Amino acid sequence: MAKSTNFCVGGFPFDVRLDQPNKETIAAMLEAERIAHDPSVKGYIDPNEMFAELKEGIQNHGI
Repeated sequence: MAKSTNFCVGGFPFDVRLDQPNKETIAAMLEAERIAHDPSVKGYIDPNEMFAELKEGIQNHGI
């Protein structure tokens, strides 16, 4: 009976597979990419500024 020897050279000793995202996830990724490159979409560097504007918007619209 021959003995099998498994070894790995320069990689993982098992298969590495990435699941494919579903259609909803792909759509969300494409939307995020579009928003990230759209100069008309306001972005924030300071999260405090973002939350202040969000709070102000909520108070102004009675939400």
